[in-house]
Amino acid sequence: MNRLIKLLYSNKFVAWAMLLFQLFVLASGYFWLKDYSMLLFGTSSILSAILIIYEINRHESPEFKMTWMMLIAIIPIFGALLYVYLRIGFISKRISIHHKEIKGTIKPYIEYESDVKRELDKKHPHISGLSHYLMHNASAPTYRNGTAKYYSLGENMYEAIKFELENAKEFIFMEFFIINSSSTMWKELFDILSRKVREGVEVRLLYDGMGSLTTLPKNFSLMLNNAGIKHEVFAPVQPLLSTYQNNRDHRKIIVIDSKVAFTGGINIADEYVNRINRFGHWKDNGIRITGSAVTKFTSLFLEMWNTVSDKGDGEFKKYIAMDDITGDGEEGYIIPYGDCPLDEDKVGKRVYIDIINTAKEYVYIMTPYLVIDNEMLEALRYAVDRGVRVRIIIPHHPDKVYAYWLAHTYFPELIDAGVEMYEYTPGFIHAKTMLADGYKGVVGTINFDYRSFYLHYECAVCIIDAKVLYDIEDDFQETLKKCQRITMEEYNKFNPFTKLFGKVIKILAPLL
Repeated sequence: MNRLIKLLYSNKFVAWAMLLFQLFVLASGYFWLKDYSMLLFGTSSILSAILIIYEINRHESPEFKMTWMMLIAIIPIFGALLYVYLRIGFISKRISIHHKEIKGTIKPYIEYESDVKRELDKKHPHISGLSHYLMHNASAPTYRNGTAKYYSLGENMYEAIKFELENAKEFIFMEFFIINSSSTMWKELFDILSRKVREGVEVRLLYDGMGSLTTLPKNFSLMLNNAGIKHEVFAPVQPLLSTYQNNRDHRKIIVIDSKVAFTGGINIADEYVNRINRFGHWKDNGIRITGSAVTKFTSLFLEMWNTVSDKGDGEFKKYIAMDDITGDGEEGYIIPYGDCPLDEDKVGKRVYIDIINTAKEYVYIMTPYLVIDNEMLEALRYAVDRGVRVRIIIPHHPDKVYAYWLAHTYFPELIDAGVEMYEYTPGFIHAKTMLADGYKGVVGTINFDYRSFYLHYECAVCIIDAKVLYDIEDDFQETLKKCQRITMEEYNKFNPFTKLFGKVIKILAPLL
């Protein structure tokens, strides 16, 4: 009985009850209206036609268009209600406008080093277009005077994070998709952050309302307030209908004094650092950068913070334009960048496709999810046709079974095209990493799926000619030794029912 009472008053129960209530409202509206009158059905048909015409003319992925048009056509009233609810998000549009305004305010503080750009253009002419695109479409300059360190496991990165946090002097900015307050990882970080606040360090924490929906207690905000930690929640789940549930803050960013920054796959929960066993061994990765490139991550954090915060501060220069930022002058180029789902630039996807299309020898990819559109599929197939060796590693033990089944629906076409498919047999791959030809790569938060490419706020680092790429290469080769290659012979042994189910739910892949 005590356990039941505890469950009923828990944050998890309230959160799920709110989500179920929203679905109930939509479903009830549908069933009430469908028998109301022929007039309403006629109206719904006109509305459906208008929405389908509107969707056809959107600047969007054909797969998204097909999915939504099918839903509207098959279940006109409910499909139209769901479309308005998720697709025409008025609150999302308002957030987008505000985010764009904040981004424009911060942009003057992001230094553009034209001599570095010219140097890169001369050394790698075929990368010049990517560098230009990131600068002008994502306000992401190419930086030179910094270093990068790659972590092949989340636990290794976590130890480095704790070390850098302990040495913070001015401020700590942290942005995460998931925080599990019951994890040992959070308890250790909370202890460090609380102590740094007492030492006079400014600490800000930003986390996603949906990602942490069931992992935080009701008094979490009070706990942070008592510790002096400033905090904001991106798109908190509302008890009534909310139109921005579909766009989440999937970024993982830590910035310390604008001198050190971390990003990668890990969230604040024990599975990410293998302190508990979920889905076997959890392989994640991340990267630490120093030097002037860190200021881009500072700006990414402040963009989101000031977008969701009523208070804000507007003192961007105080945090970004820090005159004492220096680097070690390592050879190579670093381009940190972010991606916003509410504009027309699919930055994360475009960077991946550009690297695939310009590869000459090989492309290596590690991703937890493989749910791709036809454009990405064609890029991978074309790379193989050009003589490029393409290898993709996904988990053998998935965290989401439906995503695993969906990934398998792409195997026949990819394998037939010559793409080498592997599964990480010890457990779950959560790394989001790409390497091509030994001198260019990406490490960040961007999965190979619709949610990362189209629906989430994301971030990553594009690295060119830096020594850290050797470490990424070594990690990929070591990971391959722990993988099983999936040939068509192996694929044909998969459960026929799961293969069939994957093909059925593929119809809704852009929404999953």
